[in-house]
Amino acid sequence: MAKKQLSFAEKAAKQKSQKDSKTVKFVKSERSKKTGSWRFNESFIKLASNENIDQALARIENEIKAIAKEITSIEVNTPEIAAKPEEKVAEVIQTEKTEPPQPAQEA
Repeated sequence: MAKKQLSFAEKAAKQKSQKDSKTVKFVKSERSKKTGSWRFNESFIKLASNENIDQALARIENEIKAIAKEITSIEVNTPEIAAKPEEKVAEVIQTEKTEPPQPAQEA
C-alpha cells in the first residue's frame, strides 16, 4: 500500500508550526550509584517560542510530579501490590535459614 503524500500546502503548514518551537539538547550529569563515576544523560527538550530552558524544565518537573502522585494514589488503593517485594524476599530467605529442610516422605 502506498504512503499518503502531503500536498505543498500541508508541508508548508507543517514547517510553519515547527518554526514556532525550538529544540534544545539538555545534558544532565549525575553520579553513578554503582561505580561513583559521572554519567551524562542527554535529552532533547522542545521549547515554545516564548519559553526559556528554565521554564521548560520546571514544566517537565511538574508533569513528572503529577504522574508520580497519580501512581502513588494507585498503589495506596492496592496495598497488597504496594508492599515492598524486597522485604518479602528477605522474609522468605530468613525463614529458609531458620527452618531445617523437611525430609521427603516415601509412600
